[in-house]
Amino acid sequence: MKKKTVKTEAPAETETPSNGSESKEVKARELEGESEDETVVSDKAPNPVVKASKPASNTKSSKGLNQQFLDLFWNLADKDASARLSASLEIIKQIESPLCSESQLEYSIGRLVQGLASSRECARHGYYITLVGILKSVNATRLTNKTVHDAIKDRLEAEGSKRERIDQHVGQVLAYGALVKSGRLTDKKEMLQVVDHLIIGSKVKNYIQPVAYGFLEELCQQVDKGTFNEIVWPALKKELSLSWENQTFDTLNLLLVVHNKFPKVVDERFWKSVFGSSSISDPECFSELTTLILTHSSPGDHPLFTRLGSSLSESGKLLDFWSGHLEPALESPTKLKSVTAMTMLISFLKFVDEEMVGKMLQKNMMSVIVTILQTKDDSSFELADSTLESIKTVLARDTISPEAQTSIMENLLNNSGHVAFDKNTNTRFIANVSSFLKKETIVSMVDIYRSFVAESSRTQDKITLIQHLTKLISHPAMQREVDWKASQLVFLAQWAYFTPTASKVFTSAAKENFQRALDNPCKKLEDLSTFLSKAFEQVNQLVPDSDISDEVKALWNNLQKDVQKIQKKNRTTKQADSWTGQFFLVMYISMGFELLRQPALASEVIAELDTCYQKANEKETKKSKAAKAKEVETDPHWLEVVTDILLSLLSRNQHLLRSIVVSVWSLLAEHITPNALQQVLDVIDPSKKETPLVDADEDVESDLSDEEDGPEEEEEAEQKEVEDSEAEEDDEGEDEFSDGMDEEETITDKLRMKIHEALGDSAALTDTESVDIDDLSDGQMESLDKALGSAFQEFRKARPLRKNVNKLPKEGTALMHFRLRCLDLMEVLTDKELSIGLSAAAMMPLLSLLEVTVKEPLQKPLMDRTRIVLRKLTNIRRFADSKDIGMEDLVKLLQILFSKPYAKRTLMPYISEDLVQCCSFVLRCTLHLTRVSDSAAGLTNGKGKDGHVEVDGVYQLYRSNLSKFFLKRDSPVPFGVFSRALVYPWPDAGFLVESLIEYAFGPTILKNRKLLAVQLLTALFRNSTALSAMGQPLLTKRLHSLLQSSQRVVEEAGSESTKPKYLNELFILLRVVLLCPEVAKLKGSSASASPAGGVGTGAQLWEPFKAALTVFTAKGLGKQKDLRKNHSLLARLMGLALDETITAPVRATAAAGGRSTTTKSSSSSSLKGGKVGTAAKSARVNGSKAAAAAAEGESGVMTTTKKPKSNRPGDKEKKEAKKRRMTASAEGFTDVTFAQVDMDIDVPPEVNDNEPEPPLVAQEVVGHRKKRSKETGKSTAGIQNTNGNQVESLVEVKEEKSKNKKKKTKKNDKSLQDEETSSPLSAVDEGSAGKKLRKRQTTVETTADDRRGETTGTPSPAKKKKKRKSTID
Repeated sequence: MKKKTVKTEAPAETETPSNGSESKEVKARELEGESEDETVVSDKAPNPVVKASKPASNTKSSKGLNQQFLDLFWNLADKDASARLSASLEIIKQIESPLCSESQLEYSIGRLVQGLASSRECARHGYYITLVGILKSVNATRLTNKTVHDAIKDRLEAEGSKRERIDQHVGQVLAYGALVKSGRLTDKKEMLQVVDHLIIGSKVKNYIQPVAYGFLEELCQQVDKGTFNEIVWPALKKELSLSWENQTFDTLNLLLVVHNKFPKVVDERFWKSVFGSSSISDPECFSELTTLILTHSSPGDHPLFTRLGSSLSESGKLLDFWSGHLEPALESPTKLKSVTAMTMLISFLKFVDEEMVGKMLQKNMMSVIVTILQTKDDSSFELADSTLESIKTVLARDTISPEAQTSIMENLLNNSGHVAFDKNTNTRFIANVSSFLKKETIVSMVDIYRSFVAESSRTQDKITLIQHLTKLISHPAMQREVDWKASQLVFLAQWAYFTPTASKVFTSAAKENFQRALDNPCKKLEDLSTFLSKAFEQVNQLVPDSDISDEVKALWNNLQKDVQKIQKKNRTTKQADSWTGQFFLVMYISMGFELLRQPALASEVIAELDTCYQKANEKETKKSKAAKAKEVETDPHWLEVVTDILLSLLSRNQHLLRSIVVSVWSLLAEHITPNALQQVLDVIDPSKKETPLVDADEDVESDLSDEEDGPEEEEEAEQKEVEDSEAEEDDEGEDEFSDGMDEEETITDKLRMKIHEALGDSAALTDTESVDIDDLSDGQMESLDKALGSAFQEFRKARPLRKNVNKLPKEGTALMHFRLRCLDLMEVLTDKELSIGLSAAAMMPLLSLLEVTVKEPLQKPLMDRTRIVLRKLTNIRRFADSKDIGMEDLVKLLQILFSKPYAKRTLMPYISEDLVQCCSFVLRCTLHLTRVSDSAAGLTNGKGKDGHVEVDGVYQLYRSNLSKFFLKRDSPVPFGVFSRALVYPWPDAGFLVESLIEYAFGPTILKNRKLLAVQLLTALFRNSTALSAMGQPLLTKRLHSLLQSSQRVVEEAGSESTKPKYLNELFILLRVVLLCPEVAKLKGSSASASPAGGVGTGAQLWEPFKAALTVFTAKGLGKQKDLRKNHSLLARLMGLALDETITAPVRATAAAGGRSTTTKSSSSSSLKGGKVGTAAKSARVNGSKAAAAAAEGESGVMTTTKKPKSNRPGDKEKKEAKKRRMTASAEGFTDVTFAQVDMDIDVPPEVNDNEPEPPLVAQEVVGHRKKRSKETGKSTAGIQNTNGNQVESLVEVKEEKSKNKKKKTKKNDKSLQDEETSSPLSAVDEGSAGKKLRKRQTTVETTADDRRGETTGTPSPAKKKKKRKSTID
């Protein structure tokens, strides 16, 4: 029976929405299933009433709902997960709100239920989670399950096309599943109904079954045993009691869920009756179980695999199932079998024991994985790669045992069919897991590699394995396994040099890997010598029977004797003296292995090492002093010869030799001599004209013959060789230049001839003449164009190519690399405690190299490396010795550094910081020498307290260059040179104060340099060592000069010559001076007026500046944030009571008389007997602006605060004044009086120049306030209104009244002064006396409103509010 509907009309729309809301509403109605036969919209009915035969709870209408709320439903289908989630939360929030109506709730449930059948992407997900959220958040009383069932019946009726019916069934399953998920199924009848619907829906399509059975699994987990036996199991039993042929992943998984939750329901009898076995773990069902697993597909990791694996693992039958049934079934794999097997393996690896993982990686399983990995185009490649990632996760566990890890790697390598796993699978699995491997696993893997290399004939795989074996030798887990590493090195040496049957390709690869294994295999040098010794002993057994030449064998035998001799001596040598033996042992064995590869080079080095070893170990004999001196002059130290050997090895392009040199250099670093270090520095220093590189391709015999010549012959030969080479270079240069010129002229001549041929008749013209193109026809123009084009094309082909300027020449590249290696040696030295002489000697060549490379982009690696080494060198804090250098040498070195900016002016932007580091390092060295000499002489650090300079050379250098820096506009010396020096505990730095004061306040100094001078003074006054060395008399004198100069600057503040930034730095300086302990020790250096000030006693030095600072305060110049902050801190420190607000400008009257203003100020403790009013009065009479400001500034007054925001005027100021009094009392400022804003005084307009100017009353007794207001009220005239502006006019007052007022004011001021002078305040009675004084004192207030009234004639709001006006006569 069809439901009846009443056709209604909707109200007419007044305007068409432009944001698409209409289209959304239409789509919403289509989605809700509204058709034309159910609702007809009319344009006439203003208030439609929908009458439907359906119950009110099932209404579909969205009328009356907010459009924003309706738009949220469309966002539930958004592809963005965050958008869906936010829309879902917003819908749930509005439904939970008390403002939500019943119709809105019903509409939402119907809309969500219907959306579950939507075929749009992500729509079902968004609607489902929202429906579950509403069902969980809204109680069953407000939203019953019947509402949901009715919505399902109404909205999800299966009708229409086949596709539509399937979508409706999916929606029904999701809707019933939402009821299950929300936990609302408490009624047994309703529960049975839901179970039946889920079972029916699961049979519609195969892909619906996993969803439906997932909800059934959720329901089984929720219900108790009684409900399950009564309601759920009777409905499920028929569906689950299926034979193996009819079982699916979903039915078997649900059966295992029921078995785990209710074991007495699905018991052994049930398994026997259905499957013929006692349980799922019974081996009798493994065959059928394997067939079921490998013949069914799963879209992903099905929960059946996890439950099945857990059951098999708990029963101990997992390996039986895997090895006996699943593994044989994969012998002939199909794609379905391979995918299912890998999916199940990934699931099993998540929970099985690590010992079981290796046993599961059997031959067929690994064959499936490797086969898929070899074909990257396979759709299952990602699954195979995920399988390897799962295995890698197991290997990387911290809890895995070495045995389990070894088992996994052995089975993976042996059962994959490819020991070279990475090479054959095109992956990096072995390389990635190598960092996780333990020691036992590495040993096992290397054994597999060695067996494969010995037995296999696949050369490429063997090369891959020995490469990986070489990497494992230097594995962090094998660092201390010296014996094992030595055996692996011997294995490589055997295949490289002592196996003639091996192929040449493999032998060459073995030699390369042998050299790599020798390349720094140990971090500690002791381990390295032990490793080389053991490897040398084993290789020594292979040499006699080998095919190497007799000459090499003879050298090897001699080398063996030397090694044995050194080893024997090292056993009896003390640990402190064993460095010589370790050095020669490492060098001899390294050159012995080099004999197998380069006999000529190794034999040469061994011969030189023999000589050095003899000199290093020869015993001292009785020789005369003259013989010893002669020997010292003729024979170089053996360390110098060794250094030369190491540099020759370092110059060769072999990483192994460089590693050996760096390793043994750390032994020599602590014993290096200046001459030996100079050899390294000669390579680094670019100022050396000799080329530090030796051609590696030269004949060794010629090198030996050259070295056998005497020193004089060698120098002559070198000089002749240089002259010949220079002559040859000149000849070659001239030849090349002439050849290039000839070639260029030839090409130019050819081009000219071609152009003449192309011009034809015009060829007789000269080069300066031109061809008139207008005279040529179109054909002639075309032929001329072709001829000229071919001529220039030939010219481009014949033109010589330009050299590539973006690449260094071969010689330059080789030299840069050689210097980089030498810098490695220098970096090793910086990690040791060197002497001052060696450190200073190494600094200048490094700085010179930096100067050469800093502007060369092609040598940036060398520049960066040089800068790093130079920074490390100049940061050395401890020195091994200071006797190898004198103070004069350091002064000369510092002088050279100071001359660098002038000689290398263009380089300063690049090396300024490095130059600062070097200067600071030299200064640090001089201080160290001074301390050493003082301690040797028994002096203390206070040597300079007598007022004399300790190191005059260093002081004069800094003083002269400081003068050039400030006096010369374009001084290239970096500022950091001076700022860094003044930070160090340098006693002589204090004597630079006089010069710095002159530069900070000198009239001819540039403004920016003045600022820098103030900063230097600030740094200097933080240096207590420098100030104490000056002595108190000299320090007092310099301090007096500083304060006088500062006073002048503060008094002149406000002019264009004084910048706020300069004042800010000056205030910081003075604050540092006040807090300086050395200044506090001086007599009369305190800035406070009393001991309560907290700094000291006396104010002889600071009183003039204090007065100037008060004037600066009155002027109100500190408006910038930083300046205001530092000014406030300084004023407080000096004992001035200052407000923390912005100062208001004080406009004083000009000499001829001008406009005056009144200020709201605070009285200071320095106020004496009301002198402020008198001084200000006399100043204004004389017309002196500066005098008036000074008079008002004597009291330490700071100007107005901001306009109060409270309704009652003065409340906020009173509170702030109270807080300041409490703070000042806590800080010890007991003699401070703060302002109380409680009166308004009007300001008269401008007066004529001839009229006398009335005096300014700065203070007024509170008792006369009412009397003055009454008299003012009587004498105030009416208000004249002109153009809407009210202007107050002053009424003339008789001279007698004004005289009387003046007398009364003077009397009051005098009485006030008498009271203050008669009873001075102390720290004890400040509270009571301060209260009396504040009650009797008032301040003059100036606000923005008063100034507005003064300029425009408009009365201030304060005057209107208080309804009283006053004037000053």
